[in-house]
Amino acid sequence: MAFWFEKNDFRRFRRIDMSVKLFVTPTAPIVDMDIHALGIDYFPNSVNKKIRQNHQRLLHWVNHIQEQKEILQPVFLQVIDSAEMLGEAVKQVSLGKNPLLDEAFAKKIMSSLKMIGRIKSLEEPAPKTFQYFSEVEKKLTHFYRLLLLSLHKSTPKTYHYFEPVTQTFKIDEMTKKFSQPAFQKIPLVQSINYMHKLVDDFCTVFQEMNQDYYLREHPEAWRVHDVTISAGGFSALFPKRYLPGKQLTTYMYFQNHGRAMNVHTTFARCQTKPDKMSELNAFYFEFPEPQDQQFLELEIERLQIEKTVEHCMTSQWLANFGGR
Repeated sequence: MAFWFEKNDFRRFRRIDMSVKLFVTPTAPIVDMDIHALGIDYFPNSVNKKIRQNHQRLLHWVNHIQEQKEILQPVFLQVIDSAEMLGEAVKQVSLGKNPLLDEAFAKKIMSSLKMIGRIKSLEEPAPKTFQYFSEVEKKLTHFYRLLLLSLHKSTPKTYHYFEPVTQTFKIDEMTKKFSQPAFQKIPLVQSINYMHKLVDDFCTVFQEMNQDYYLREHPEAWRVHDVTISAGGFSALFPKRYLPGKQLTTYMYFQNHGRAMNVHTTFARCQTKPDKMSELNAFYFEFPEPQDQQFLELEIERLQIEKTVEHCMTSQWLANFGGR
């Protein structure tokens, strides 16, 4: 069953590529630890590769800075440390550990929040560069504050999440132009560019974790995913990796029918997709209600018939008119 989606015509159920609103989450979160945790890996190979690439490119360009390097380099390194600390906190939370209960870790977090002291040192000697650092600091500090509030208000049985909001930061707009050819070979510009990319990587991971908690209680916010699905299971791309051995529940909503269903789900396998910079997670279903499986089989069959008819009509049209 772990390779159900690779078995072509030998699989038990018909499968099809379709879009469906769904949400996959652990059925029973970790509740006997410091903090309510989901046990999801938010740093799979694809995410780590992206972080590693941006980190390496940042250090490459910082090493090529000519003017004021002795002033700028320590500040770049401080931002890297602070961003990585946010990521480490996410790892701890996903395992059920509250970083604030670790005195040494808590001190590192507070130290990261105080990095503005280093950034202020650039205000006089490099005022333009200081503006970029200041905006990066505002973005990183925003997510640190959300993290700290969650950690203070969470318990072993609950996690204090925030409503995901589409938020733009000034630094996001300021760095858009840095991808233009005119800026490609300027060390300071590219250092700022990859500093922002690296910070954004860790902020995105934090947002993904927060969203997983939020979506458990807000089905109206479930997202539409492109999936390969059958009545036996499905596979889809996620920016995270579900872990084996944990019972999952998949919530699906078929908008055309106004029908929702909950399906017992088991993680089958995960494969990194480098071209997509994402993880292909595959699952198989265990239906508690037979009628749900029958509905899914019929829906897949209906969509296959529609696609076949559409293909035949297109082929007929091309045969009749395509050569004219």
